[in-house]
Amino acid sequence: MAWYDVFSRIYDASLEALYREARTRAVEALRAEPGSFVLDLPCGTGQSFDLLCAAVGERGRVVGVDLSPGMLREAERRIARSGFDRVSVLARDAAELTVSDLGAAPDRVHVFLGMTVFPDPDAVFDRVWSLLAPGGRCVLVDVHAASPGLQGKLVEWLARADLTRRFWEPLERRGVAFERHDLPFDRRHGGQIMMAAADKANEPA
Repeated sequence: MAWYDVFSRIYDASLEALYREARTRAVEALRAEPGSFVLDLPCGTGQSFDLLCAAVGERGRVVGVDLSPGMLREAERRIARSGFDRVSVLARDAAELTVSDLGAAPDRVHVFLGMTVFPDPDAVFDRVWSLLAPGGRCVLVDVHAASPGLQGKLVEWLARADLTRRFWEPLERRGVAFERHDLPFDRRHGGQIMMAAADKANEPA
C-alpha cells in the first residue's frame, strides 16, 4: 500500500476525468434506490462518492473501504470539502471485511478498478459477496487486456494491476441475470474497460 499512499497525491489530477463516464455508468447499473446502503471498494480518493450519494438519497448510506492510508486521507478531505454526511470510510483489508465492520449488510456493492489490483481477487469477491444482502446487486468495473501492449504495461506498473485477469468471472459464476458490457474505449485505460453486473438471489423463504 506504500505505493498507493504516494499515488494518492496525484490520483485525482491524473485519473478523475479519465474514468468519470465509466463511474457514471457504473452507478446507473448499480440501481441504488433511496435508502440503499452501498459498499464502495476500493474507494480510493472517493471519486464515486458524489454519484453514490445522489443515488441513495437522504436516507441512504455509503461506506468506502480502502487499505491505503493515503487514499483514505484524500477521501476524507473530499467528504469534508463536499459535505457528504451520508459517507464514511474504513481502513480494512477487503478480504477480511465483516458485517460488524459495516454495521449492516449492504444491498449494493460497487467495485471500481479493484479486481485487477487485489492480491487475491477471488478471496475478496467471495467475502464481499457473502456480505451482500440477499436480493442485492453488485457492479464491477475494470480493464481487461489479454495481451497488454505498451500502454497496458504502463497501466499495470502504475496501478500495480494485472490487466489479464478475467475479472468478471467470479460474479458471472455467482450472480443472477449476469450482464457484461464494454464501456467507451480510451487507449489510456491500457485495454478494454468493461462493466459487469448481477443480482444476488433472494434466500429461500
